[in-house]
Amino acid sequence: MSGTLAIARRDLLAAFATPAGWVVMALFALLTALVFMASSFHNGEPANLRAVLLVAGWAMVAMAPAISMRSISDELRQGTYETLATAPVGEAAIVLGKFIACVCFLLAMLAPTIVLIAMLELYGRPDYGELLCGLLGLLLAGAACMALGVLASTLTASQIVAYLVALLALLATIIGLKALATVTPSPYADLVFAADPVLRLRDFTIGLLDSAGVVYFVAIVAALLVTATQSLRLRRSL
Repeated sequence: MSGTLAIARRDLLAAFATPAGWVVMALFALLTALVFMASSFHNGEPANLRAVLLVAGWAMVAMAPAISMRSISDELRQGTYETLATAPVGEAAIVLGKFIACVCFLLAMLAPTIVLIAMLELYGRPDYGELLCGLLGLLLAGAACMALGVLASTLTASQIVAYLVALLALLATIIGLKALATVTPSPYADLVFAADPVLRLRDFTIGLLDSAGVVYFVAIVAALLVTATQSLRLRRSL
């Protein structure tokens, strides 16, 4: 476990040491602030962050791969992965450490929402149960996107290729499920809707804390991290 945490700490410090990390955080904060100003206060309606969280979820599709694309691919490009692989840690510990660093960065990205919540409290009467539920959903969805980015980074030494693989996979999943839902007969359409990450996130943003939604995202993260681990093991055996 100490090896995993050491990897996570090193990667997190590296993320904050590059301008790209700060640019991503600034863009995310600016986007959420603009959406907040445009949508969070309406006469006669409770103040909320529903639109902010939904837009932030879509932003994760583009930003999460940008954060996680360097996880393994940068090690492969610089030739430092061989050194990392010979350390007394297994592939699972490497993948988990990289993922933890990405999730910690995600938490830092979400930190400015505290300011938005404070403004809701100042000018309205927010439903804190709904707010916390929405933030949990965004964190889970973001973690799933990060896990996919980590997996993509195990496939290539090019960060750009890793980014495109993760981005296209996310878009293909979202668009594909939407299209599939329109042609699936009614008895089976519910299964397609249940697999739609956008609908899962929307449920969280309106305060519907469903254990099935939590299990859905956790299962996706686990499956992607296991696949990433197997990808590294296959790379070592070649």
